[in-house]
Amino acid sequence: MQLTFSQFQKPVDLPDAVGQLAQQNHTEMMDAGELQYLAGALAICPKAGAEIVCEIGAYVGQTTVYIAKCLQLMGRQMPILSIDPFDRVTPDPGNPQGSYTRYLANIRDSGLDHVCLPLVAFSQDAAPVVPANIGVLIVDGSHHYPNVKQDLELYLPKVVSGGIIFVDDYIPAYAGVMRAIDETFTPESPFSILHKTYFVIAQRRR
Repeated sequence: MQLTFSQFQKPVDLPDAVGQLAQQNHTEMMDAGELQYLAGALAICPKAGAEIVCEIGAYVGQTTVYIAKCLQLMGRQMPILSIDPFDRVTPDPGNPQGSYTRYLANIRDSGLDHVCLPLVAFSQDAAPVVPANIGVLIVDGSHHYPNVKQDLELYLPKVVSGGIIFVDDYIPAYAGVMRAIDETFTPESPFSILHKTYFVIAQRRR
């Protein structure tokens, strides 16, 4: 199967099984179409060999499992670092509380314990220990403007040359997310927007 990003004309080739996997793993957090574009982001990330996937906001690990399975389909071996405070979060209407127990169960039941590595912490606290070799950064943690802005400021410098950023929920209901993205990904930034709909995919220029 092929995907074409809205602002990047070269089609991205994906294994046909990715479409079926997206249908099986979609949730209220990410629909099947968005999951397919997330797979596209994984497909075009650098392949030097030392990159990791860094996921800010894991909830209960369903998207984490999907990412790991997509990487397997693509023949890529990349560890996935899931950063989430899980049960330590005080939920509000825009930010549900994850579950560390359910995350571990989903990872274990999928046989992915060796690939998916949870870091139980708020993203700003985790940042100092996260290495600067992120091949794909997924930002889907707090949806409040100060937090999204801070996540981008702390983690974008850790994305390698040619690395990919995937930010969820670029919609009016999450005005803080939209504002943080618009302020960050300007023409002067070192990142180019590849796709912008209700989520945003960007790439660090080489």
